[in-house]
Amino acid sequence: MVIEIYERFENLDEEKKQAIINAGFKIFGEYGYSKASVEDITNEAGIAKGSLFYYFGSKKNFFLYLYKYSADKMREVVDSPGRDGKPEYMEKTDFFERLDLIKEKKLKLSKLYPYLGDFIKRAPFEISEEIFKDLQLINQRLLKEQSVNFFDNIDVYKFKEGVDPYMVFQILSWCSEGCANQIRLKNMMYTENRQDQIDFNEVLSLYDRYAGMIRKHFYKEEYL
Repeated sequence: MVIEIYERFENLDEEKKQAIINAGFKIFGEYGYSKASVEDITNEAGIAKGSLFYYFGSKKNFFLYLYKYSADKMREVVDSPGRDGKPEYMEKTDFFERLDLIKEKKLKLSKLYPYLGDFIKRAPFEISEEIFKDLQLINQRLLKEQSVNFFDNIDVYKFKEGVDPYMVFQILSWCSEGCANQIRLKNMMYTENRQDQIDFNEVLSLYDRYAGMIRKHFYKEEYL
């Protein structure tokens, strides 16, 4: 539910709102809360510096808005219901097929908000006294609203004996982050074609290759 003080922002057209949100994700994701400047954010968004205060009242309010917005958007996209009303990914009982469906949903969101990933990886660990307590309160709410567990009704029998699906899930999470970082570093090496945004199709292709290797290593042969 939108807090009343953000009403001026919510009344903007969608294109302008998205530009401001993406600017916040980019600058906060790159510099963190304390070092990010309102001037950098507004320059990136293409708006006057005073506009951000007009819409949000303060840098703190804008950051907290983005934090809640990113969590809500991620949950909205990933947990979108299927035919039975449960999250659509629950229809897939194979571990890797379920991950693939979630990956596709997140990719669509990342294309709309290209800097969301950097923001959500950094924001939960902000320790600035100005926002720390507020973040803890939001995190408590998010835990209470947590969706059905990813591992519910998963075909764990497909894994080789002694393999912990939770650990495989963690490996793939690290792999996903590593692929994104690898493509980003590659872009930075070629300064003549340097890009601020990574190519998600390239990241996806690299991740799929690693995921395929991991699947072959941890799944029983009859399920490959």
